[in-house]
Parts: sequence; structure tokens; C-alpha cells
Amino acid sequence: MAKRYYPLNLDGEQVQLRLTVAGQRALREEFQEEAMQTVLSAAGDCDRMAALLHAALNWKGNGNAIQDGGELYDRLVDEGWGGQAQFGGLAFDIAAASGLISQAQAVQLKTSLEQAVEDIFRQLEEGEEAPGEAPPRLAKSKD
Repeated sequence: MAKRYYPLNLDGEQVQLRLTVAGQRALREEFQEEAMQTVLSAAGDCDRMAALLHAALNWKGNGNAIQDGGELYDRLVDEGWGGQAQFGGLAFDIAAASGLISQAQAVQLKTSLEQAVEDIFRQLEEGEEAPGEAPPRLAKSKD
């Protein structure tokens, strides 16, 4: 039986990403939350994203040359990846390939995240405050 995983092309090589039960347990142990909560918050938290990638890289029978989630994160950035929408989308794709959510749910989550990020930046461009948040203030130098 073929194993399900999310294939990611990285600098000419394929990386196989999958969250097994062991990986989900490791995330639950590390962050004291269910793996799906880690998936949902990983885009805005580099520690969670690196841990998610690490767990997804290290499953029995993987063909991955790279085994460290932080290293994978850095290599993705070197290849031009960036932003919560792109990294969040990867987290959702991994979750779908691992059976945590359906592919349709992954698409819905990606669409919602992309819209939320667009709304935030649109508000910033228009000079609006995000709901419930005060705008950031820069300290003025007295020199």
C-alpha cells in the first residue's frame, strides 16, 4: 500500500511531508495542544512551523535527505517563500495529506487565511486600525 504524503519540490529534490500519529503526539507533547491547533497557528509562529515541518519530515519510510524542520524552513525562505499565507498553506496541505482535514477543508482554510492577510494589509494601506488592536507606535528619539 502506498503511503500518503505531501510532495514538496525543494531545489530540484522532492521532500515528502506527512504527520503520522507519532508526529502528532510529538507536537502535542511539545506544545501541550492537539496537532491540529499547532497546524492552525504555525504560520504565525516560527517555533511551531519548524516543529511541524520537523515532525512531517521524519516518518518511517520517508525518502527525505533533509531531516530538520528549521533547516527546511530556512531553505524554503532561501527559495523565495514568505508570509503567513504561503507557510500556512503548506501547513494545511500537510494536514490534508496526513488525514487531519480533507483537501476541500485545506482549500477553505487557505482561502480564509489569504483573505485575512489581504484585509490586514488593505487596512494598513488605508490607515485603518485592525479590529480590537491599537496601531503600532514608534518611539521618537530625543536626540
